[in-house]
Amino acid sequence: MNHIKFLTRCLQLANYGRGATAPNPMVGAVIVHEGIIIGEGYHKKAGQAHAEVLAIQDVREPHLLKESTLYCSLEPCAHHGKTPPCCELIAKNDIPHVVIATNDPHDKVNGKGIQYMKSKGIFVELIDEQRIYQKLNSAFLTNKIKCRPHFTLKWAETASGHMDKIRGASEPALSISGPVAAIKTHQLRSRVDGILISSKTAGRDLPALSTRYWSGPNPVPVILLSKEHPLDSNWLASLDVKPILIGENVRDEEGIVADPRQPEQWLRQLLEHNMHHILVEGGSSILQFFISNGLADEVHRYTSTWTILDGITAPKYNLFHSSTHLGEDRYDRN
Repeated sequence: MNHIKFLTRCLQLANYGRGATAPNPMVGAVIVHEGIIIGEGYHKKAGQAHAEVLAIQDVREPHLLKESTLYCSLEPCAHHGKTPPCCELIAKNDIPHVVIATNDPHDKVNGKGIQYMKSKGIFVELIDEQRIYQKLNSAFLTNKIKCRPHFTLKWAETASGHMDKIRGASEPALSISGPVAAIKTHQLRSRVDGILISSKTAGRDLPALSTRYWSGPNPVPVILLSKEHPLDSNWLASLDVKPILIGENVRDEEGIVADPRQPEQWLRQLLEHNMHHILVEGGSSILQFFISNGLADEVHRYTSTWTILDGITAPKYNLFHSSTHLGEDRYDRN
């Protein structure tokens, strides 16, 4: 049987839950009988039924479950949370064969679901090439394995490798990417929990940090403070979402008391603020800071086809010596 075809359908289904499942992963499941899908489901929202449950409920002729294969994009859970363990439901319905795209690193699962199903006589297959399926839940995996938020870095640069011109305090930033890039950026913003910049960028550009070019929730601004660049109170008041401030003199109700230059002091705390996936959109220095500290989990780089003679150099990012994924698009400012 073609496992890839049905696991690909699991990914398609799982993606329907994007933006609604955190802190849970996105999961899709299909049930196949004699090469035909007879049931499907996906995890729609944290706290609601899991993909496997909905797929089983979707089967119109339940007696076929005893002759079917369940495909799942992630290892079925093995613990009682807001919902019962899926591995027990699978065994209860006498499903004889389960194919899993990737295991779940959550400490309450991490092989326990597979072990339970095998103990009930179920034939369980975990496919060898898991990386393509892990990309769907890259943020969830970073949260569980590295105990910190997943960081996506985004910037635009000219063909000459510059992010901006040398400009005065009142001059606007150089416009490098076009309207298509802006739409893609705002789509990306709608899929993350937070958007991180430095107080220097906040003071110079007074960014809106919104999803105004895309339908979706605005991310929570996360701002690394510095004494040299105090925040503009009018700009703070203009934000649609209350920001999380990170600084040594921050009040508890404002955010996280920590040295912004020491990420080990605030990474885990960001998870406690429900910041599971954060988009970093600051200037060259803050982007390079994340790259140098091994915190660039994904990079989206927009590259223009035109050049400038001098300016602010873009971050140095070596794709070939990094385990991160690179999304690169070329745009002309026109």
